[in-house]
This record gives sequence, C-alpha cells and structure tokens, in this order.
Amino acid sequence: MTDRTTVLTTARAANLLLDTDPYLSCDECFARLDEYVEQLEQDPDHDDPAMRTHLRGCGACADEADALLEMLRSEA
Repeated sequence: MTDRTTVLTTARAANLLLDTDPYLSCDECFARLDEYVEQLEQDPDHDDPAMRTHLRGCGACADEADALLEMLRSEA
C-alpha cells in the first residue's frame, strides 16, 4: 500500500486560500494565453484580472506563460 500522506506546508496552505475571483479555468487560460503574452510583451503594464489571478494560483499555467514570454522575447 502506498503512503499518500502529503505535508501541508505554509506555501501549500497559502495557495489553497488564494482568492480565485474572477475565476478562469485552465482550459480558458490556455485558450487566451497566446494573446495575453503578446499583449504583455507590447505593454508590460497590461492587466487582465482573470489571467493574473489564475496565473498566480496555477503553477502549470504560469510556467507556460513564462515560457511563451521568454520565447517571444528571444525572437525579438
């Protein structure tokens, strides 16, 4: 039998308590990610509250956004 015990660290607890309003699912985030990154590259002050909220709480989507932004900047 596998031990499925996970330690609840302070960081994990903080992630569980993040405000998710306005809500955006990973699928919705992924569908909008290219446009969001392009807008962010053109205007570093660009703000999309739903994307900002989602990326703050979702490491996988945030990593994808960072990779796309890095790729876009390396092509410039």
